[in-house]
Amino acid sequence: MIKNIKNMACGSSLVGYVKQCGESLIGGTKNIYMIAYSDLKNIEGSTSVYSMTAGKVSEVGLQTSKKFVKIEVENKQNNVTDTIQIGDNGIISGTFAFSASMVGYSAEANQFVSSLLGQPVAIIIELANGSYVIGGLDGTIQLKESVGTISASDLNRTLSFNGEIYAPTPELDKTILATLI
Repeated sequence: MIKNIKNMACGSSLVGYVKQCGESLIGGTKNIYMIAYSDLKNIEGSTSVYSMTAGKVSEVGLQTSKKFVKIEVENKQNNVTDTIQIGDNGIISGTFAFSASMVGYSAEANQFVSSLLGQPVAIIIELANGSYVIGGLDGTIQLKESVGTISASDLNRTLSFNGEIYAPTPELDKTILATLI
C-alpha cells in the first residue's frame, strides 16, 4: 500500500466550504516573487522547506541572506493553473502551471531567462484580491518554455513554468511575507 506524502486519508471526514463572493473573487495578479529552490533550506527540526498551519503556508526556510526577488511581469497577463487528480489505483497526482508575460526584450531579460532554464524555483504570486499563493515548495516547478516575440505590435517574452504537485496550490500566510521578500 502506498502512503500519501501529504497525509490525505481515505475515508476521512469532509471539510466544509462556504462559497466566496465579492472582492475575494477579483481576478488577476499584482506581483510575482521568485527564488531558486536551492536558496531554500529545511525548517529547523524538519525535513521540509515549509510548514503549514490552518491550510496556509506559515513558514518557509531560507538560506542565510537569501530572499524571494520581485519579477516584473505584465499584471493581468499571468495565469496559475493547478490540476489535481486521483487515479483508479488511489494515487493522487497533479500539475502546476504558471505563465507570465515580460514586457520588453533586452539582454537583461535574456540573462534572467537563461538563469531560470532547468532550475527549480518557488514562486509567490500576489493575487489581485490581496491574497497570496505559493508554488514550487517541493522543488518540482521549473521554467519549461520561454517564447520571445518581436514584431511591429509586440515586444515581449512569455514564460511557462510547470511541475508536479500532490495538493492544490496553497495560500501563503500574509504575516510572513516581510520575512521572505
